Amino acid sequence: MTTQRPRRTQAERSAATRTLILDSTAECLLERGYPATTITEVQERTGLARGTVQHHFPTRADLLVAATTHVVEARLRRFRHEAELVPPELDRLQALVDLAWRDLNSPAFFTALELWVAARTEPDLRAKLMQEERRVFDEMRTVYLDVLGEPYGTDPRAATLVEFTLDILTGLSMTTMLNGHLGEREAALRRWKRALAVLAGTLPAHELLAGRPPARRR
Repeated sequence: MTTQRPRRTQAERSAATRTLILDSTAECLLERGYPATTITEVQERTGLARGTVQHHFPTRADLLVAATTHVVEARLRRFRHEAELVPPELDRLQALVDLAWRDLNSPAFFTALELWVAARTEPDLRAKLMQEERRVFDEMRTVYLDVLGEPYGTDPRAATLVEFTLDILTGLSMTTMLNGHLGEREAALRRWKRALAVLAGTLPAHELLAGRPPARRR
């Protein structure tokens, strides 16, 4: 005997349609950038009628403000999952850098980057993005401190080490995105791991430059 699936309610169908629209918006932001992410482009990607898209998001501004929260949620889900996969035997400072680097090179990060740039000149988007970014950073900082564990977790320097790591690796990710110099990126990551160990007091300061290539002659 075949069991018939219960029909979805109107609310469930509406939520599924909204998710489809926002997923397509995030894909468009990543693939084509903010200027090309229009209602028409999103409507074509979803295969929905334009009226259906505009029923949920009457204007492009409404769509992109909603996409901001959607992108943040996707980034947080991926980040939590990655944090759960960190091997317990891995050095905690290295684990911090590796976790941050994976996040800052994820599709969700580069999608958010498109929104950051656009928010500079769009007040409504900027207000929403600032609200959501505070939320994402607060949660990520908590997870980073959990990943560090003891003795770092209760060390008053730990929060500063996390902040430094996020700031430095964000800049490195954006630079690598432009120039594609993967060798320089790997070298910079290794140096920052050593620098963190020095700052945390687990590596002598004179070891910081160990393995660094000689300076170029002018």
